[in-house]
Amino acid sequence: MRYHTILVAIALFTFSIIAGCSGGDLPTTPANHEISSGPAGGSHASLGLWQFTIDPVNESIEVVPLRSEQLHMNGVAFMEPPVGSSLAIDQIVEMTSNEVTVDIRISHPYPGMDFACAFDVCGILISHGSVLFPLTDDLLFPDEGDVRLLNPDGYTRWWNPVEFPPNPTVRHQGYVDGLMGRPNSVAGFDATLNGYKYFASDLADPESPLTELDPLLRGAFVPGTSCVRRYQIGFSPGSLVFNYAVDASWTAPSNMQDPVIPDDFPYSANRPEPYRIEIQNLNNTLTYDPDSGMADGTATMDVYVYDWHNAGENMVCAFAQNDEVMGMCNPEPSEVGDGYAVYYVELMPMMMDSADDIDLWYGVECEVYDYQGFLPFKLQGVYFRDSITVEEI
Repeated sequence: MRYHTILVAIALFTFSIIAGCSGGDLPTTPANHEISSGPAGGSHASLGLWQFTIDPVNESIEVVPLRSEQLHMNGVAFMEPPVGSSLAIDQIVEMTSNEVTVDIRISHPYPGMDFACAFDVCGILISHGSVLFPLTDDLLFPDEGDVRLLNPDGYTRWWNPVEFPPNPTVRHQGYVDGLMGRPNSVAGFDATLNGYKYFASDLADPESPLTELDPLLRGAFVPGTSCVRRYQIGFSPGSLVFNYAVDASWTAPSNMQDPVIPDDFPYSANRPEPYRIEIQNLNNTLTYDPDSGMADGTATMDVYVYDWHNAGENMVCAFAQNDEVMGMCNPEPSEVGDGYAVYYVELMPMMMDSADDIDLWYGVECEVYDYQGFLPFKLQGVYFRDSITVEEI
């Protein structure tokens, strides 16, 4: 199988300081670690932007860097710590006429420069959007017919070109067209909610679930290490191009000379948004009677929210994509533990007209606003998809 591989070194750059938000571990194995007491300075920055073109005939993927700088080192770089990233296609696992499974490797290129440790690194697949998130008019996500990530760790708004336009002053704080890629004015990547995979130094396998993250390491991406994540990408013959952005968070460590990772980095070095959710204690009694057209029952669940700050300060919302059940938002956790909080969700029938599975969205928003000034008055959040079954009677 033939494939193209690209290794791009991203320039060292200074992160801007912003506000941070909400701690993580398994509910069955609480960790002995300090949890942030609340929002503090932190930062999101785009470490790189690439454009991918899928060629199913030749079973290849071409990658073009849209933003990369000349790698340089100087005194300012050490005084104002940077984070860099390198990207490569590790292997194409499988390719069909409408789906490709590919392993993407992100490497931190600066061994020994521990002050440049990144946190909560995410590789975001940016594409076209064709379906609106329930009850919104600005959250558009890819669906069938679009290039889309079939196995995301979550969905995010960060770095889509609609809401994060080019920033000529601070290039890593916005979208940019490259010299070789298809311009966004032509490609028109209009999805504002895009799937991502989460990268961390302690995720040993391309298919490692986020339950394997060591909460004591706080999602650190250690200089000199690499992480490979497996992407299952769906596409149609007319949608073979997508953009790929790498997002990360960083704040200066207390010890610049020889920092201990992650202990010398404040919790504000982690991203404001929760990094994963887990659905537990699902009790589903939803039924549909096709003869009478009547629906009955409820679906109740505990949503475990994991983040690095105040997990109990989030708001969890659950909605059916097509209003089959009545959505709800819950800002009050039923339990707050070391690095997690539990939110109760109860869904009742609303516009159910069949016994088909119901597509659900979970939106988890923290108390931080604005997306670093790009989206005034918008709560920063992360989104997840799931489904529940309905029994036919």
